[in-house]
Amino acid sequence: MMPLKIYQESKTTLRSSQHLMPLLIITGLAVLTAVSVFGLMFYPAQDRLAKVGSSLQAAQETQTKTQTAQRTQGIIDTTWHALSDYQEFTDLSLDIAALAKRNSVQIPGMGYDFKPLKHKLAAKGTFAFEAQGDYSAIRKFIYELEKRWPYLFIERLSVEQSKKQNGVLFRLRVSTFLKKFPQTLQKTKA
Repeated sequence: MMPLKIYQESKTTLRSSQHLMPLLIITGLAVLTAVSVFGLMFYPAQDRLAKVGSSLQAAQETQTKTQTAQRTQGIIDTTWHALSDYQEFTDLSLDIAALAKRNSVQIPGMGYDFKPLKHKLAAKGTFAFEAQGDYSAIRKFIYELEKRWPYLFIERLSVEQSKKQNGVLFRLRVSTFLKKFPQTLQKTKA
């Protein structure tokens, strides 16, 4: 059998193949170089992109936490400025008595107390009093009390039938936090 010749050898073919061979080698080297450069650039760039992506996600989480902290700080500031000091707190007893009178509720007497908190940033002010009157009047009084002073909390509430009048007797203890409070007096020797 005779071997197959892919191309016929002629002088023109040999001459052109001699000139094309270096061009083919240069093209092959260029393709290898391009693939190598692509590999050397692409994979490190992909790693950098992944690192930048994780850094971006961490920065977005930090930004979200910071915004939440700023909103919380704003709420705390608003609440802190709304809290009264002990002088305003003692005046509050007169306002509570006036509110009770407008609602036909009698408050025969009222006591108050201050207790500094453990962290010494604020104090707790407490009112204790009895409210007498019709149930509907006392209910309206308590509703307006909570609505008018949202930072005043009812800690204890008990009810019983009034022995002196027709109606009910409520024993209330309400409290709030105070941003300024009286310092305890130091005992001095005389």
